[in-house]
Amino acid sequence: MMDLKRPVEIAPETFWIGSYIEGDIFQCNNYLIRDGKECVLVDPGSAITFEESFKKLKYLTDPANIKYIICHHQDPDITGSLPMLIEALPQGERYIITHWRTYFLLKHLNLHLPFYLVDQHDYRLTLESGRTLKFILTPYMHYPGNIVTFDESTGVLFSSDIFGGWMESWQLFADESYPEKMRPFHEVYMPSKEIVLFTLSRLKKLPIKVIAPQHGSIIKDKKIIEAAFRALEEFNYGILLESPSFEEVKRLEVKRSIVKKVELFSRDKLCLSEVVPFAVNAIRTMLPVVEIGVWISQKHTEATYSSSGGYNVPLESKKHQHRFRFSDGDTKATVSITLSREPRDRWEKELMEEVASIIFYTAKRDIHIRSLEASAFRYRKMALTDSLTGLYRKEAVESIAAKEVKKAKLQGKPLSCLMLDIDNFKAVNDTKGHLTGDMLLKEVGKAIRECLRKNDIPIRYGGDEFLIFLPGSGLEAALKVAERLKASVEQVEVDGAKVKVSVGVTELKKEESIHDLVRRCDMALYRAKRLGKNRIEALLT
Repeated sequence: MMDLKRPVEIAPETFWIGSYIEGDIFQCNNYLIRDGKECVLVDPGSAITFEESFKKLKYLTDPANIKYIICHHQDPDITGSLPMLIEALPQGERYIITHWRTYFLLKHLNLHLPFYLVDQHDYRLTLESGRTLKFILTPYMHYPGNIVTFDESTGVLFSSDIFGGWMESWQLFADESYPEKMRPFHEVYMPSKEIVLFTLSRLKKLPIKVIAPQHGSIIKDKKIIEAAFRALEEFNYGILLESPSFEEVKRLEVKRSIVKKVELFSRDKLCLSEVVPFAVNAIRTMLPVVEIGVWISQKHTEATYSSSGGYNVPLESKKHQHRFRFSDGDTKATVSITLSREPRDRWEKELMEEVASIIFYTAKRDIHIRSLEASAFRYRKMALTDSLTGLYRKEAVESIAAKEVKKAKLQGKPLSCLMLDIDNFKAVNDTKGHLTGDMLLKEVGKAIRECLRKNDIPIRYGGDEFLIFLPGSGLEAALKVAERLKASVEQVEVDGAKVKVSVGVTELKKEESIHDLVRRCDMALYRAKRLGKNRIEALLT
């Protein structure tokens, strides 16, 4: 565990010397660049953190070695300790580094120290060791004369308020969640996106390895640095124009954080069944959500979904239900959000509206995908359907029946197979002609379909041979189906021609494949044929 009572090295000869304040969401960081007798103190800090920070400074170097004190701007969390610091430091050559606009305010502290104004020194400072500090003007990032410092030798950007954050649970080094934690601080502090984008365009040119902000966490990971830049480009700014109180700002940030989470989640998930439950759980951190429901219509397709009932369950009107209607071209939708009470303020209402909008676009994508899947299923079924009998073609054994066999094994449920062959069918063709034979096969296919359940799989396996899979049916139930099928087929008559059938029946064993199952069913049918035809035979082994 990191000891925050001691200095922490964040880069070669570069140290965090801040003072952690328990429970403060506005932690302040100050830093020391150790360079012999030309040490640089970056943002000296406030009066309330001075004592501990000065102890850390003395642990690292003789206070007499502090030659430069960088003040990125004039706020008291940076400059409040200056009078105490200057009193504690021994006399010697020493400068306050800042911008001319900040100097006009800092001179009123009557510090009796000379100023090193970056705008008069080409925005650079080169120490005797050769270490060069580059200063970048970042105007109006909360203050007209705001600057940041880049140490060219280590790649550390001392970023002042930029990349800082308010955090309920503070840690010195940033993790992957940090970029979103910068949101409340920046959206309140920075006046406009135009100003932020201007500043970022300057900072992006620097080969940054570490970002050391005055507030929040230090960012050392390259991916998190990149994510932090992207986040600053996306945030909204100037929030105080609409939210005057601190409590309102906190409520607004909770709302925006929830919306952002739902939005990011919905980018990766395609279905309402994934996004809506996530949205319910996310919103519950601010609102007592009972249910979210969606009705959507697109062209000739209509669908419903609710967090409590799933797909295609009728949506009912309920107390404290709020409906949000959307229309986009040929798509119309209603998203309903039901609470256990009425919303209490504008932030709760806006939260529902913004989440409903995200759900609408998810619903558009969902219904489109489901429509495509339904079309694909229809075309696939057409490709696998025998045009004469209306039953599946032989290829369905591998593409459809095999999946049912696999499912039966995984779920430990029974599955049986029937093989049915028309006895002496060649005689029908020879005496009545092939046209009558085809009509007879068509009627036999119809009779088979009418005897089966929706999830059974009837296949025309050969010319006058049929294979039927019965998911969920054991051998005893399959034998009853076989009797019913035999009786039904024998009622078929075309042009005076009637037929008898032989049937083989078997049940799936745990260890066998679909091919083993079909082979045993074929053996059962062969037995029925060998024993005189017009009968049903079951094969158990």
